[in-house]
Amino acid sequence: MKHLLITLCLIFLIFPSMKAQTSWKSSDYKPEPYRKVMVYAKVSDVAARKQLEDFSVKFLTDKGIIAIPAYANIRKTEGMTREAFLVIADSLQVDALLVYSVNGAERQVENTPTVSVGVGVGMYGGYAGASVPIAGGAKMVTVVKLTVDFYNRASKDEQWSMQLSGKLDNGTDKLAYTFAKATVKAMVKDGMFVAKK
Repeated sequence: MKHLLITLCLIFLIFPSMKAQTSWKSSDYKPEPYRKVMVYAKVSDVAARKQLEDFSVKFLTDKGIIAIPAYANIRKTEGMTREAFLVIADSLQVDALLVYSVNGAERQVENTPTVSVGVGVGMYGGYAGASVPIAGGAKMVTVVKLTVDFYNRASKDEQWSMQLSGKLDNGTDKLAYTFAKATVKAMVKDGMFVAKK
């Protein structure tokens, strides 16, 4: 039983947790073949932005969708008009845009299960033992909330959207990986791309 508890605690520590996500899709959306999808993360942390864009590009590419990260292809994105973006998109053969936006980050107290290990000392036929906690208790975690929207040339409004929420543990790479994987999985499930034959 102790080994099971320790294993479960390690699993929760290794994998960033993410709450169940729901997505929305425009009722008149029709999947079409896109030459390229650009992934753009509106994230102030440069490393986190690159991780989120790169992981999303990787997962889209794994599904047979040609994708490129915005950070490697567009120098300035702040204050860019739709028309200016379309000129750049034309030059890059981009037909769709996947945008991550931060909704907030908040610090929360999280209580984790306490795992104890029995410790004993015995000699000369006597034995004394105690239970020593090795993991668990209250800790502070940062919960990050994002919105991800999908746009294409056929409409000025988003065609698909999803809210993401997850805990940030030990750097941004694990959470970026988890967000990107959940996003691409939900998009494929919702039929956002033309099925590959």
